[in-house]
Amino acid sequence: MANENAPQSTPAQWLERIRTLRAKDDFKGALEECKKGLEAVPDSPDLLLAYGELRVDSFNHSKNAEHLKAALISFEKLLKLNPHHYMANLLAARIYFKGKSYDRAEDKLADILKTSPGDPRAMELKAAIQKLQSPAKEATPPEADETHISTDGIAADSIIPEHENLINRLSIFSKLDGVRSLHLVDIAGTEIKTIVKSGAPVKNIPLRVAEVFKAAAQCSRHGGLGNFQRGVLLTPGGDLMLVNVFYGILVIVMEADADLRAVEARVNRYVEALVE
Repeated sequence: MANENAPQSTPAQWLERIRTLRAKDDFKGALEECKKGLEAVPDSPDLLLAYGELRVDSFNHSKNAEHLKAALISFEKLLKLNPHHYMANLLAARIYFKGKSYDRAEDKLADILKTSPGDPRAMELKAAIQKLQSPAKEATPPEADETHISTDGIAADSIIPEHENLINRLSIFSKLDGVRSLHLVDIAGTEIKTIVKSGAPVKNIPLRVAEVFKAAAQCSRHGGLGNFQRGVLLTPGGDLMLVNVFYGILVIVMEADADLRAVEARVNRYVEALVE
């Protein structure tokens, strides 16, 4: 019998086990582990995305359309939690495109282009849809890679090279006092890496921080102030610093008595190290 008092795994811990299984090409094991994770944390955006991507990978290997149906259900559930999730919208659009549900695909792309104008992947798929729907076309072009749905290399078992650099430099904060946790998050709200230094982890950091970051970045740009670099959210339980780190967002959750200047100095070292 399972110990009911045993601590539950976090989404990050589930994802780590999923990555390990995928690295061994154990698709079945990774899917089963992801299902268990979603049973424990059903509203985890990271696990919902991972499950959808695993189902897409399974379709690419087996060509069984049931995998795409399951992937779409997972992406749509994620989008109910976060309607502007970049990868969920993009992959759902590609599945709808493959199923010739062009209106639904365009709806997903419209959301991407609203928050990320000119996004090349969204624009490419939008152009493919428009070409298919054009009455002036001489011949119906084939669907783009109709036997394969691309996840653009951002699957549950991989970290893109730029993220490796962000993770490797986190050691700069290893001896900094007053920090509860460090979180690397991508612009879509997907967790890249979390390090808890003290206390319990703060829940829902990736998704919520991405929303705040996007709002701040849009305000900065639309106000003619340039790119948003960093900001601090003041709370009674400790402050949160949000830092633009080129390929993602660094979130530092501080203790109530943290030395903000010391944290700021360490952040400057971290950012400088990224461009060395």
